[in-house]
Amino acid sequence: MLKIEHLRKHFGTHVVLDDVSLEVERGQVLSIIGQSGMGKSIILKHIVGLVIPDGGRVVLEGEEIASPTRGPRDFEKARQRFGMLFQGAALFDSRTVGENIAFPLRERTLLTEEQITRKVADALAMVGLQGIEGKMPSELSGGMRSRVGLARALSMEPEIMLYDEPTSALDPIMADKISDLILELKEKLHMTSIVVTHDMNSAYRISDRIAMIHQGKIIFSGTPGELRASRNPYIQQFISGRRKLQYALAAESQEKAAYAKPVDPAVLQHRARMAEAMAGLKLAPTQDAMTGLLSAARLKQQFAPLLARARETGLAMSVAACEIDHFGALTETHGREFAEATVRAVAADLRACVRGDSDLVARSGEAGFVLVLFSADSSRLSETVERVRRSLAERHFAAPGGTAVAVSASFGATLVQATDMSVDTVLERATRALRAAQTAGGNRAMVA
Repeated sequence: MLKIEHLRKHFGTHVVLDDVSLEVERGQVLSIIGQSGMGKSIILKHIVGLVIPDGGRVVLEGEEIASPTRGPRDFEKARQRFGMLFQGAALFDSRTVGENIAFPLRERTLLTEEQITRKVADALAMVGLQGIEGKMPSELSGGMRSRVGLARALSMEPEIMLYDEPTSALDPIMADKISDLILELKEKLHMTSIVVTHDMNSAYRISDRIAMIHQGKIIFSGTPGELRASRNPYIQQFISGRRKLQYALAAESQEKAAYAKPVDPAVLQHRARMAEAMAGLKLAPTQDAMTGLLSAARLKQQFAPLLARARETGLAMSVAACEIDHFGALTETHGREFAEATVRAVAADLRACVRGDSDLVARSGEAGFVLVLFSADSSRLSETVERVRRSLAERHFAAPGGTAVAVSASFGATLVQATDMSVDTVLERATRALRAAQTAGGNRAMVA
């Protein structure tokens, strides 16, 4: 029904799509997987005419709808046959739920207001959100916003639905509901769907076929079973979430580059003072029993004299607060043992990415952690936080019953300022950034 033939696209010197060919039959669900920045969403934008290809074409039921010679206006007729759920739903914050869903109906149809009202109600009922027409997007959870975005797309009665990361930043329960909706649309309306996703649990569940893109090329296209059975080491690394080797190789490369740089005497002096301060504490470390990390109380004890040393030297120091997203829901849904396993996994990732001779890592609550990084500028802070966040987000945990569950974490980070006189001041600033990241949907990092 829909064919993508030899699609090519580059932005400047960066090649995003390099001879991409895909096909989806009527009523099928095709999932496109791959690392961030590999061009998955760009494929969807080509299909609906938001991006013009440099080469190749998109064909819908034998009719060419996209090619280098066709402009945006040529998509008007074909675009009516597509619905798209953008990442994060892309609702108008200043409009109610009802006004959001009615917007394309008012812009692109000649329906009366009475007919539009009925269609809005029908679309909300289809996604299980009856009676919320008067609510504002800010009053909705992330999962509800995704379903409202889906209702808006469905109100136009599309033949083909395009989903851009429909389960991103959602807790496992809500992600399952979105997957259920995609399957219901397939069964009840025989709707064709193309889903861009990182959520392998969802991809396995909803897909008739899965395509994987890497470095601008399709390196796999087949059934979920064929994907699991693939012997391609990169595919196996991606679908099983094994990122340790990649991070180890990256760290080794960075370390070699660091050794090639001239030695800064100020850095050596700083590290010596830090070691002296830590040795001067002469206290046996108090550990968290579950993770082996420092306790929150001991972190403060060790952080205080080191903060004073950092103020004296003027060298960089940073703090990051971390918390597992939706931990209460994980515990309630999958049990305490599963939740504790995620805590230990995050602790292991944090411990693996810090320097043992100076950096500190502590457990600060049921699902919270604190990192103190010395000699760390904003670049190292961002790299460390992102490394841990991605390591967790790109793997899956086995819940009771064998279900693979995705788990994410949010981070709030801050650089220590010359005016910071107390540990609590720094920790509070990092915590505020953490709460902002969680409020924005989770699975992200924010810097104060």
